[in-house]
Amino acid sequence: MAKKKVEIIMEPKYAPPYPQSFYPFWPKHAVKAGTLISVIFLGLLLLSWFIRVPMDPNMPPMPDEGAHIPAPEWYLFFLFQPFWYLTGDNAKWLSVGTFWLPLLALVFLFLVPVIFRKNKELRVGVKATSIVAIAVYAGFVWAVPMGAVIGSGSPAKTLGCPSCHNPMMGERQALPPANMSEYYKKERQRQVNLGGYNAGSDDHAGGSYKDANWQLRHFYEPTMTW
Repeated sequence: MAKKKVEIIMEPKYAPPYPQSFYPFWPKHAVKAGTLISVIFLGLLLLSWFIRVPMDPNMPPMPDEGAHIPAPEWYLFFLFQPFWYLTGDNAKWLSVGTFWLPLLALVFLFLVPVIFRKNKELRVGVKATSIVAIAVYAGFVWAVPMGAVIGSGSPAKTLGCPSCHNPMMGERQALPPANMSEYYKKERQRQVNLGGYNAGSDDHAGGSYKDANWQLRHFYEPTMTW
């Protein structure tokens, strides 16, 4: 039985003769990577300085403040979307959105080197090393999840939390219960048993009292769901 011939694609920079002058880490790569990281951290610093949570005690924020203003919580809203849509009879599909799809995405990331291994030429006739092709693919991969993050987080009132959750409001608004263990064993369990529906939902189609669906609704509609 004849053996199948395997064609090895040699990267030119690794071809003999040796030694070769490979791309050095210092100073070119270190300066480029350091500059990029510095710009990212500078952007985060500027955002944290100019977009602050209003905390003036003389003029506290209103509960509905913060919609359409970028916030770190937006990423959590995207991950929690299954709890928002899969309620009532559809709650049986929660594991698909909260476990299996994230697991599939993780497996896909591990398989990226295998799926997109380097070929001489792509099917559309564009060389794999083309900067334009790489930019298009990278932009698409970035735009899809970012669009989902923005779409799910934009309506949330993320700056209005201190309106109610402040020390003046007392225990369970800003201060934790004095006995956390006792609270979860008795009071919290009593709320779950007696609730049986999602507070603020007209059709009571949510889950148990103050579950993940309620938390999302509270962020989106803090003056209606509390």
